[in-house]
Amino acid sequence: MKNKILRLVKYLFFKLPLYRYFLPVMKFDMSISQLNFILNTLDEVKNDGAVVEIGVGGGATSMVINKFMKNMPVKRRFYAIDTFFGFTKEDILYEQNNRGKVDNYLYYRSNSKEWYTKTLIAHGINDATVFKCDAKEFDYSVIGKLAFCLFDVDLFKPTEAVLPRLYELLVPGGVIIVDDCQSESSIYDGAGEAYRLFCSKMGLIEEIAFEKLGVIRKPLF
Repeated sequence: MKNKILRLVKYLFFKLPLYRYFLPVMKFDMSISQLNFILNTLDEVKNDGAVVEIGVGGGATSMVINKFMKNMPVKRRFYAIDTFFGFTKEDILYEQNNRGKVDNYLYYRSNSKEWYTKTLIAHGINDATVFKCDAKEFDYSVIGKLAFCLFDVDLFKPTEAVLPRLYELLVPGGVIIVDDCQSESSIYDGAGEAYRLFCSKMGLIEEIAFEKLGVIRKPLF
């Protein structure tokens, strides 16, 4: 009888138009192939160092990265950095005044540090260090050695400002992956422009994985 009642409740539930809003769905801005590439690349880094995610959104990729690290032989500290209130006025104005973008960039303002932290805790992740901060203003010396960074801040100015500082901390064999480096024009193509500019200045070969992930690898020697 209990199973029959449960099946009836489920049947009625899925007949309602709002059912999709109550399903346990984790939303990603990346494909499975892109997520798999990120995890495999992290796994390939053998030298000691921290893992940093800059621009964490609601925490979906943070959860996946931390769950993956639990089973890695090398134990690493995880740092998350985000404004938790979308883009800064300074960075928006640069896109509008210097890059010809007409968007107001009022996205991601529904996030919060508390919600992000509780999302990680709900998935059994209790040891993440979370900073609410503009990535351009953060003191990266507190991280020490950096093994891997997933960098997803979308716009030109923060990407241009932060990549050199991350690369300086990067251990030999370490990797930075910059999201939104696809060749097509979009309101977020500033990250790709800054990535290509950085590679040019440093004499690094551009590597775009799965259409939009800009890869920066620090040589082992």
